[in-house]
Amino acid sequence: MPTNPGFHLDFALGEYPKALHPAIRKIATRFYVTRAFKPITLGNSVYWAILVRPTDEFSIYINTDREVVILLSQYETFEIRTLEAFEEFYDLLESQRVDRSVRFLVSNDNNIESSIKHYLDQHPEYPIIVPITFDLLVSRELNPLLDAVRRNYLLRDLFGYQNPLREETFFFGRHSIVNAVLDMAKSGQNSSLFGLRKSGKTSAIYAIQRRAKGLGANVTLIDCQNTSVHGRRFNDLLAYIVFEVRKSVGIKRIQSEISTDIALASDQFYAAMNNVLSQVKGTILIIFDEIENISPGTAASPHWRSGEDTVYFWQILRSYLQAESRGKMSICLVGTSPHILETSKINGIDNPIYLYAPKTYIPSLTFDETREMVTRLGYFMGLEFDPMTIAELQKEFGGHPFFTRQVCSTIHQQAPTQRPHKVSVAALHRANVQFSGQLESYLRDIVGNLQEAYPDEFRVLEAVVNGDKAEATEYGLSAPDLIDHLIGYGLIAQSGDDFDVRFDAVKPALKKVSKSLSLEDRWAEISRRRNALEPNIRSALYFWSRAISSDDWNAVLSDCLTVKRLSDLSSSEPAVLFSRNESPLYFSDLLMFIKDKHVLPYLGDTRSEITRKLDTVNKARADAHSKSVSDADMLLIRQAFEHLETEFTPP
Repeated sequence: MPTNPGFHLDFALGEYPKALHPAIRKIATRFYVTRAFKPITLGNSVYWAILVRPTDEFSIYINTDREVVILLSQYETFEIRTLEAFEEFYDLLESQRVDRSVRFLVSNDNNIESSIKHYLDQHPEYPIIVPITFDLLVSRELNPLLDAVRRNYLLRDLFGYQNPLREETFFFGRHSIVNAVLDMAKSGQNSSLFGLRKSGKTSAIYAIQRRAKGLGANVTLIDCQNTSVHGRRFNDLLAYIVFEVRKSVGIKRIQSEISTDIALASDQFYAAMNNVLSQVKGTILIIFDEIENISPGTAASPHWRSGEDTVYFWQILRSYLQAESRGKMSICLVGTSPHILETSKINGIDNPIYLYAPKTYIPSLTFDETREMVTRLGYFMGLEFDPMTIAELQKEFGGHPFFTRQVCSTIHQQAPTQRPHKVSVAALHRANVQFSGQLESYLRDIVGNLQEAYPDEFRVLEAVVNGDKAEATEYGLSAPDLIDHLIGYGLIAQSGDDFDVRFDAVKPALKKVSKSLSLEDRWAEISRRRNALEPNIRSALYFWSRAISSDDWNAVLSDCLTVKRLSDLSSSEPAVLFSRNESPLYFSDLLMFIKDKHVLPYLGDTRSEITRKLDTVNKARADAHSKSVSDADMLLIRQAFEHLETEFTPP
């Protein structure tokens, strides 16, 4: 049934202030206005909104036929609370009826478009928001709302976001594995998710956390890469888990004491966790992310890597899950390799979690999921991908979401600014040429990590990449798990007895990076990543410094730098000290700023972890090239860079 513009019979325009009536009537010429809302008050501000369904014509322009919220703000200055009002109105609606990824804001702030653009630059995952002033909306323009869509979104790079996706807005595909983990958790079954770096594991975890809220499931995330996790002994980690579970389910946080004596530790953990379960409705899912960091052979701390802590920890936790949790608690292991589930013995002792959960790999996007992602995001950027171009994208990158998004970002950068613009297969090939260097860099990090942590898997990959059919076949017969891992990662495919790299664009890059990384390569990687990281840290510090008073700046400056260091500087102005190109500050100076609790206050509890990672990078100085970098040291340095790049790299 077609959707025509106008008002629902029950819509009460008279409930709104008369000053808003012209705007609402103009909206009704392009949308079917379905519902009125009572105003919402946030602080001293009052906001109004309407729920609308796009007409058949307009639904094509905004790529959705579901209802959207239009927020009406009568204030002449934009404030962040205006966006908070959106969430208040959304909470009043059934989520299935409404498209939360597209929203309109009508404001009396004449600078609303630049304000929203600035906000989105800082928060690239925020949903698509189309701002327009009241004056423009009620003007004589034929279709001011469509003009606002095109004016604000054709040049925003929705593909270029590189960090894990915390919000639902740009999360495509993988819904089945997210739902499978939650379904298993509801029935007390354990699960796992494995994949290489940039495969979307962290984005999947965030999706699990988001969707669990509406299913009566409580999710506790344990980041095993954090030193506060792998630095603990088995008993302290059990106590930490109890504390984190209490925090995630919202009950009083009590620090449990768990003994190093195994028998006593088990009793104490049972008692502490039973106390938690007695106060919780619904199920508890504990996600262990980066599980390699508390696993034998790959752990970041020696008591997990070669000691007995792994055995004791899992003996106690598994025993509790089977004997006491009554199906109310389960675990999900997340990491690169399922090695921990495949190892039958640890230091000669039965592995408590051998085959304890089914092995699940993060899947690549299907053709339909790739099509949905590139057409939806491309639409708002004025890029039209035809089926042949999408098919070529799928062939080149095999549905790998990160690589697909990044090459589409390159297409956006190369495309003319006059939009809409049709993306041809030739345009994709041109983008591939420019993207190849970036792709090789990404793969060097990904495959380098595989080489360091799982050298056997790397050797199998090397045999496949180099076309050594005999060796690859031998591995397939003698070590099928290794082949299964590489197939699960989406790197290789099997056809009969033959193996090959799974997608075309990655094959030449893999051939380059599959060679063993020499000492020179390692120092080059450290130097390159550090040189890229340092300006981003300075930028973050510069934008922070602009928001504080000169007195506060001078106080922080004197706390962070010695008198001698200050006397050596030609200027104390933030624009000079934190210049991206000509800063006089050393990396060690930046470290001192980050250590100060008054600097970048949003870091909160993560500050100590970030400073430890910065210290690791700082010790890997270019002037130390004469010394070697061991496999273990390189692994720690790469982990530090990955953590810091996620924190400081802008979208």
